[in-house]
Amino acid sequence: MRFGFFLFPILAAGCSSGYDLTVDCFSTGKFLQFSSPSFSTYFMNVRSGTLSRTDVYVQMPFRHLQFEKHSDVFKASYSMTFIVRNGENEIIHSKEIDRPIIVRTYEETVSYRLDIHFQSFSLMPGAYSLEVIAVDNLSSLRYRSKEQFTAVDFSLSSSLASSILFLDEMEVNNNGISLRPVLPPSLSMLKDSMGMFQEIYHTEQNDTVSVTDTYLRRNRAATQDERFHYLLPPYFTTSDLCSIPLDSIYYRSDSTFIVRRSGSLPYITFHPLPGTGESNIVRTIIVRKGGTADTIQFSKTIFRREHRLRSTLSLNEIVTAMKFILRKEEFDSLFAAEDEQKIIRIHQFWEHRGGKERRIDFERKVVEANALFSTCVDGFRTAMGIVYVICGSPDYIDCRGSFVETWYYTIGDRAYSFPFRRENDAIQHFQLTPYSVNESVWQYFVDRWRRKS
Repeated sequence: MRFGFFLFPILAAGCSSGYDLTVDCFSTGKFLQFSSPSFSTYFMNVRSGTLSRTDVYVQMPFRHLQFEKHSDVFKASYSMTFIVRNGENEIIHSKEIDRPIIVRTYEETVSYRLDIHFQSFSLMPGAYSLEVIAVDNLSSLRYRSKEQFTAVDFSLSSSLASSILFLDEMEVNNNGISLRPVLPPSLSMLKDSMGMFQEIYHTEQNDTVSVTDTYLRRNRAATQDERFHYLLPPYFTTSDLCSIPLDSIYYRSDSTFIVRRSGSLPYITFHPLPGTGESNIVRTIIVRKGGTADTIQFSKTIFRREHRLRSTLSLNEIVTAMKFILRKEEFDSLFAAEDEQKIIRIHQFWEHRGGKERRIDFERKVVEANALFSTCVDGFRTAMGIVYVICGSPDYIDCRGSFVETWYYTIGDRAYSFPFRRENDAIQHFQLTPYSVNESVWQYFVDRWRRKS
C-alpha cells in the first residue's frame, strides 16, 4: 500500500512573540504558533516485522513560513530535526530533513494550504519521547514540540491493531491503494465524510471480526449554560461544563465479516462527518476465534468546526461574542431579533464605533481566539479566549507549573493581572480565578470597544 499526500487548509492568524525562552506556559506556546514555523503532529503505531513502527505525520501551514519571489514563482523552505529518546532520556534515533516549497502565486503563500509528510521510526516496545524542531530557512525562526508516545508490543499472541489514521479520500489505481490522510487538527477541512484506516493483526482464516464505531458528545440538555454576567470578567463560561462526560451516542456503525486470509487485515471505512464541536470517536473491534474472543478498543477526542466556518464566524457566533461588550438591554434586543434585523443592528452598533474596520478587527480577534484556545468548545467561549478578544494579547505571561498562569496588562504605569488556573492535566482549558480581576480594568477594555469614534 502506498500513501498519497495533498495540501489542505487550516486556520492561522498573526501575533508576535519570541522564541528564545523555554516554553512552559500554556498560552505562550499558543501565541508562538502565530509567529513561528509551528506545525501539528500525529502518531500512528503499526507493526513492522518483530518491531513496532511509529509513523509521525507532520503538517506545516504555508502561512507560517516566509516566501521569496524568484522569477515567476514563490519559494520557501524549512528544515526539521527529529530526536527520539527512550525512557532513560537516551537518544535512540535522530534525523534531519529539508522541505522545499514552490508555489506560483502570492495568494498561495498566505493561504491555508499545508505541506504534509511523515517520518518512520522502528522501535522496540516501550515508552519514548519525540522532540521535533522546525527552522524556517529564510527567517531563521524556529518552533519546537516535545511529545510522549508508546511503541506497542505487536509480538503478543492476542489480536492487536494499529493506530487509526483519519482520511480525506481513498483512491484505487494500478499501483494499489492511495490514501489521503488528514490530521485531527485539520478535520474542519473535510466536506462530506471522514475515513479511517487501520490494520488488524494476528487474524486467521475463518475468524469473525466485528467492528463498532460510535460518535459521542455531551448530553445537549446538560450543556445549556444559562449563566451570564453582563460586563463582568468571564468567571463562568461554557468551558466550565467540559468535565461532563462525552457519553451521548449520536452515530453508530456496526459491521461483521469473515477473515479470508491469515495475517494482517487492512480495514478502511468512511462515515458521516462528526458533529461540530467536541466528539469522542470510539472504535471497538472483537475478533472471535472458535470459542474465544479478543476485544480491542480505540478512543480519540476531536474538535471540529464546519468547513465553511474554518476562518469565518456564523451570525449566532458573532452575536454570542458581542455579548461581552454589550449592555444587558442591547444584548437582549439583539438576541431576540430575526436574522435580518440582527445584521442591521450589528451594523448600527459599529457604525459610530470605528465602522466596518472596527467590526472586522473585533471579529478577527474572535477567529484568532478559536484558533488559539479551542478545546472542548470554540476558543472564544473559553475564559482565555474571551480575555484575548476583549483585552488583546497580554504584555507579560507568568506561570507557576502547568496549572496556574497569569496574564498581565499594563495601563499607564500599572500592571493588572488576570490569573487563570486549571485543576489537572486532564483538563485542557484554564478558568479565570473567580473574583480575581479588578472589574474597573475589565470595564476599561470593554469601553475601548464601545468608544464612539
